[in-house]
Amino acid sequence: MNRDVEILLFAISASVAVLSGCIREQLPACPSLTVTVTVKDVNYFNIDDAVKLGMMERTEADLPFRSYVHSLYYIIYDENGSMIAERRNIAVDNDDKAQTITMPASLPYGKYTITVWGNMDNEESLGDGSTDADMEASGTAANDIYLASDTFDYRYGNEAHTIGLERTKGNLLIKAEGLPDNIDFSTKNIDGVYGLVDNGFAYSELTNVQTELDWTVQNDILTQTLICPSPSYEGSSLNVVFMDKSAMADAGRATLYPSLSPQDINITTGR
Repeated sequence: MNRDVEILLFAISASVAVLSGCIREQLPACPSLTVTVTVKDVNYFNIDDAVKLGMMERTEADLPFRSYVHSLYYIIYDENGSMIAERRNIAVDNDDKAQTITMPASLPYGKYTITVWGNMDNEESLGDGSTDADMEASGTAANDIYLASDTFDYRYGNEAHTIGLERTKGNLLIKAEGLPDNIDFSTKNIDGVYGLVDNGFAYSELTNVQTELDWTVQNDILTQTLICPSPSYEGSSLNVVFMDKSAMADAGRATLYPSLSPQDINITTGR
């Protein structure tokens, strides 16, 4: 009698196991692995301070995805490090609030790692494996680069995943008021900020960022520079020089043109 009970219980257990799985050889294609990409950082964490100073406006949080990120690059690896898929600079041409990456139904179950970069004009800045990027290279230096990366366990009942893109850079705002009318050009040097970021948001390789800018409005100047974080508190230095470009054009007065050069200051940049 006991033996019959044991055999019956084994049969029930085996039946449940078959019905709860998804065997590709016996059933239609299992649900594909899908990754929904959203934008996590719509505004900077300290945007309210910039708004109070009149230096920036808050961005609405429910705009189409492409209002924040205009292109996507992604690469997917399996747990053995083999590349499964790659798409280079997909232009976001719809008004959806999120973007969906769908893998082929033939993709076997397993663990996969996806890295997504947003707002890259090209892939020249990407390192081997596309898991790190030079933030001051062509296609990234002046761009608001976004990043997301995660590892998924793709299995039956666990096919849909969501990741949120985050900014890799902060925005350095500089406002100058009451400048002489002849000032119409400026140079800026930010020394000691990171230049490389990997897909785990680990920063490395200190660099300096230089910019030049012509001014079209007198006396009221606001600059915005997208840069990676400082290595420590007040770990970066800022040098700004304001110039009279018309005087600069006169070679005979190259060293005499009026300029304003505030004292260098130590700053802390974040993201």
